[in-house]
Amino acid sequence: MNFALNQNSVYERTPLHKRTYPCLARALNERSFATFDLRAHCATWLATLWELVCDRQALPSIAEMMFLTGVALGGLVSGMFSDRFGRKNTLMASLVLQISIAVSMTFCPWLELYMALRFCLGFISVGIVMSGFVLCMELVGGKWRTISGVSYLFPVPLSYIAIAGIAYFIRDWKNLQLAITLPSVLLFALWWVLPESPRWLLAMGRKDEVMAILQEAARVNKRPLPANTDKIFQQMLDAKPPSEEKAGVLDLFRTPNMRKISLVLYVIWFAVYLVYYGLVLNLANIGGDVYVNTVISGVVEIPSIALSILILLKMGRRWPLCLTLVGGGVACLLTLIVPIGEYSPHALTLASPHCMLC
Repeated sequence: MNFALNQNSVYERTPLHKRTYPCLARALNERSFATFDLRAHCATWLATLWELVCDRQALPSIAEMMFLTGVALGGLVSGMFSDRFGRKNTLMASLVLQISIAVSMTFCPWLELYMALRFCLGFISVGIVMSGFVLCMELVGGKWRTISGVSYLFPVPLSYIAIAGIAYFIRDWKNLQLAITLPSVLLFALWWVLPESPRWLLAMGRKDEVMAILQEAARVNKRPLPANTDKIFQQMLDAKPPSEEKAGVLDLFRTPNMRKISLVLYVIWFAVYLVYYGLVLNLANIGGDVYVNTVISGVVEIPSIALSILILLKMGRRWPLCLTLVGGGVACLLTLIVPIGEYSPHALTLASPHCMLC
């Protein structure tokens, strides 16, 4: 007897259409058909829409890979756009494109187009992350650069928790996509709140705009602005050689010491994100409930971010980097010796990537 999907999305013992999937039917033979509900997982709706089963079951992983490929390439390009057009302009332009692409994905009729849009989404999204981070760092100075830069990560775990709750109640993937995308329109209000980076404006020679931003910051913070600030900026601009060569990506490899530092950091970031995304994107495969796993992942990350601020302020950069990398690696390795059970490896598995991000 073959098995088919009825209108209520429940597998029952009824004949399939002429197009059958023997491999899926064999897998379903081991399930309890009275309790298995396809609506329990949004990904299954995608699987039925584009028949992502049997010999096509690897395509969802390829779609995810397309997104991360876009992130990798977008990271190289977004910095150039940010340097050319400004942090704020790049941030808002990327936001417009991200919302447009994400909404268009809900009306995508073909898997190939869906994958292409996933690539574009990753390419654009990293522009928001990078330009927003640089803007946070360039708006403040001193110890506040550490506090501001690390605090920039707090929305990430909060979004994990929020998305888990939204996805629990909205199981249709198209409605879910719209539910997590359309609220981003509210972020357009940042255009009237966030100033452009004063450091970038000064580098572009736009001294008057820098002074206007600093005067507003002094008024809000109730701090006096030094009387000679305008003259200091003008002296900095006058001292800059007109034929000064602009820095580029190749400068990261021009000298032996700079080349060594760059290559070491590339290896570290590759290892960190290989573990982080390898676990975060596979929360459904480590056992237990995917919604609970996602919430736990977000809850664990919040104190790790807060703790990392104190650690970085007290211990600098190198030792915290080494210790957290070792801690995350040990946590990953310890999951291999924990007895297999429904929830037994969860704490170590979910904590390990966040240790590395400290």
